[in-house]
Amino acid sequence: MMMRFIVFCFLFAAMAEVTAAEPLVRVGRYATIAPVATPAQANLMQVVVRIHFPDEITTLRPAFEHILARSGYRLAPALAADPRLETLMRAPLPEVHRRLGPITLQRALETLAGPTWVLVADPVHRLVSFELAAPYSATVPVVYSPSSGECISRPARTARATQESTQ
Repeated sequence: MMMRFIVFCFLFAAMAEVTAAEPLVRVGRYATIAPVATPAQANLMQVVVRIHFPDEITTLRPAFEHILARSGYRLAPALAADPRLETLMRAPLPEVHRRLGPITLQRALETLAGPTWVLVADPVHRLVSFELAAPYSATVPVVYSPSSGECISRPARTARATQESTQ
């Protein structure tokens, strides 16, 4: 009997320390919660979303804008982004990606971009952009348009195409 009393006192003391360490807020007659942000509120890229793109969204730029619309993030301006990013932004939205989720915001952005692009998020300014992944960097060179001075991209010529053009 004395042993049970000692165990009860020990458990009661341990519970008292836990509640003293974390202030709790009563939200009901029998329920309390810790007044802290959820993981998704603390890291906006980890919020779970469900996305259904309207029919008028046909390319990736408006798809990214649609996903980011209520997230607190926005696409980085062209001057701050990889000059080859326009290649991704002009790509068509795959039909299989018209419905995504439940999925985290970060995974949704990475899924739309595909494995050739790396998500770059600036949490300070809440900007999102993409950079070409290392294995693909050499295959898509940066090309400047002589007429407009704009940065455009075009696929690099393969060795086979180079051989065919020289023959």
